[in-house]
Amino acid sequence: MQAPTQDLCRKYDLILALATIAKPGIQQLQQATDIPLSTLKRQLRHLRNDFGMTIDFQRNAGVHGGGGCYIVSDWGFIDKERFLNYWMLNRPKTAKATP
Repeated sequence: MQAPTQDLCRKYDLILALATIAKPGIQQLQQATDIPLSTLKRQLRHLRNDFGMTIDFQRNAGVHGGGGCYIVSDWGFIDKERFLNYWMLNRPKTAKATP
């Protein structure tokens, strides 16, 4: 089996982070995935558009400057549990481990 591309690994690592980090903000997602900020925002857009995922940003009440977290309310065509089982076993060794 051919190794996944860097772009696909980034998407998968982002899905993993969204699934395993409670109320992740952009900084937590960036730390968990090592994806640059501009690329991270683009990858979130791709997950919404290409994977059919519903990912909303919830602002923290009373906090200015964009504080908040990402909430997945629909995983699109991803079966979350099957994906987690697959990616945790098959992700490349160079991928950063998610806490």
